[in-house]
Amino acid sequence: MICPKCRFDNPAGTSFCGKCGAHLFPPEKVPISTTETIMAPKHELSVGTTFAGRYHIIEELGKGGMGKVYKVVDSEIKESMALKLLNPEIAADKTTLDRFRNELKYARKITHKNICRMYDLNKEKENYYITMEYMPGEDLKSSLRRVGQLSIGKALFIAKQICEGLAEAHRLGVVHRDLKPQNIMIDKEGNVHILDFGIARSLKAKGVTVTGMMIGTPDYMSPEQVEAKEVDQRSDIYSLGVILYEMLTGRLPFEGDTPLSIAVKQKTEKPPDPRDLNPKISEELSRVILRCMAKERNRRYQKAERLLIDLQNIDKGIPTTDKFLPEIESKKAIPRKHLVPWAIVLIAIITIAGYLFYDRVLRGGQEEQENSAMIAEPTAKNTPISASQSGFMEINSVPEGADVYINNKYEGITPIKHEILPGTYKIRIKKDPDYKEIADDMEVNVGKTSSKNYTLDAAYFLEVKTTPEGADVSIDGNYKGKTPIRIELTGSTCRLKIEKGKEWSNINESLALKPGINSFERSLKRIMYSLSIKTNPPEARVSIGGEPIGITPLKKMDLFGNYYVKIEKEGHETIEERITIMSNTEKTYDLIKLESKVGKLILKVHPYANVFIDGKEIGEVPPTKIQEIKEGKHTIDFISKKLNKKITVEVEISGEETKEIRMNMQTGKKEILKIN
Repeated sequence: MICPKCRFDNPAGTSFCGKCGAHLFPPEKVPISTTETIMAPKHELSVGTTFAGRYHIIEELGKGGMGKVYKVVDSEIKESMALKLLNPEIAADKTTLDRFRNELKYARKITHKNICRMYDLNKEKENYYITMEYMPGEDLKSSLRRVGQLSIGKALFIAKQICEGLAEAHRLGVVHRDLKPQNIMIDKEGNVHILDFGIARSLKAKGVTVTGMMIGTPDYMSPEQVEAKEVDQRSDIYSLGVILYEMLTGRLPFEGDTPLSIAVKQKTEKPPDPRDLNPKISEELSRVILRCMAKERNRRYQKAERLLIDLQNIDKGIPTTDKFLPEIESKKAIPRKHLVPWAIVLIAIITIAGYLFYDRVLRGGQEEQENSAMIAEPTAKNTPISASQSGFMEINSVPEGADVYINNKYEGITPIKHEILPGTYKIRIKKDPDYKEIADDMEVNVGKTSSKNYTLDAAYFLEVKTTPEGADVSIDGNYKGKTPIRIELTGSTCRLKIEKGKEWSNINESLALKPGINSFERSLKRIMYSLSIKTNPPEARVSIGGEPIGITPLKKMDLFGNYYVKIEKEGHETIEERITIMSNTEKTYDLIKLESKVGKLILKVHPYANVFIDGKEIGEVPPTKIQEIKEGKHTIDFISKKLNKKITVEVEISGEETKEIRMNMQTGKKEILKIN
């Protein structure tokens, strides 16, 4: 498959170019009407021209694997927007266009300050294009190339905004699938905008994008995307972890000579500790980055909101001098000499108002609040907690990195230390799915640090699936239910037994489990046996279940259960029997011969002939012969050596019936008369 971008020859069925990483789309034969004027799709638009009769091309903003992006002015609504002209090879692929149409429906639903709005997919002659919100500024990738690694404060400032945008998209069931610095625009006020949700996929509806198609950029691609598996919001969280890594270290966690080599590393190698590249990164921030980039999805942050909380907590703990404050230009500078007096007056007003508020509101309502413990978050409150009013809560766990909930509110991961109002708090420590949850009460006193250390006990889960489903599962002899089933176990070993009736194979195994979810999948084999049938005499016809299967002796394979068997042979009694096959079975039948009924045959010949019945000579006629004969069909041969003639007659006779055959050997005339 030839790459349309770099012309590299890739193996058939490849989704990405092995040289430049561009998307590869299989060409489709598009029927063209003979009466239609054929227009070649455009590869680019010229600045100063008008496209589709309404979009004035202002400038080219950039280009990527899907096409070029332009800043345009829509003459219909007099508004600037971005227009992406899709590459011809993409526009020619009906499947890809169907995917864009389907998934843009979901991307258009996202309205958030940190996400660039997608408008529509349109066609102008043979050119397909996407319109979207125009966001002036610089993309994050260009910024990183220009300045290198970012400060801790600025990286957190950007990452928090990305989290907020992703949280809204994920809430609506939309996954970006190609999150990377090139798709993150930063305006002059420092606001972050996520671009290009055009290849997003809905989680709540079955989209046209299918499992088996690898979508994304290898540098930022999650392991499940590398394997072309189904993705969810945790794939975006992985990509954000890579972006954080790059912002804070100035380099990517995985590098290689080809996109394929990078993709393989995403799946198989652990990223280097970012602190080895930037000692300013705290241990807590390093844990957050590496948790985002966990190979197994259930070990990552499960939601962007959870990641956002941890980033906010880390941001609170960095020195004020390291915090990032975006520069916002004021329309008119206020002279400093006028600013100082007004500042003094303003401070005095705030001080008096604060005292009155405390005296009349806070102190007056203090008794009502004694029974409700609230977590103090000084950066989120208008009134800070003074050191004389608060205490500290310190929670550690072995292993570290457990989620901490205080009064059912997520507060971060261990080790964690909080300034908090005095009181008794309900603590929950979770590290899903590998460890058991711990619930505890913790009392905090004024001016003191309450510290607790927890050792988490490993949790063992066994997830059992079978084909077919509905098999009975027992653990250590105790019945647990039918497959599919998830079972929490008390230890790391167990005896697993799976049964599904006598017709299916059983499974009985001893298992050694690792902490977390252990998946156990088995295909049960249907038990089959053979049936061998012989008859005396042989060559009887056999049917099983009304279906003829052959002539005895025979052997029928792949049987289990109850079957209706029928055995027939002409001249013998028919045998009908129901057989239960629970093992390899052999059956021999002695057929009972039926008593034959006899008829009579009178033979008259002129002038004369030797007569044979069924090949057996009975003598010369005349004189007239009367011959007893079994009922059925018979062959009568009349042979005259003198006349050198042989005449054959077929006759059927039933029991106790008499027939007469008159034969003229000279003329060949014959008559068959029924006498009675």
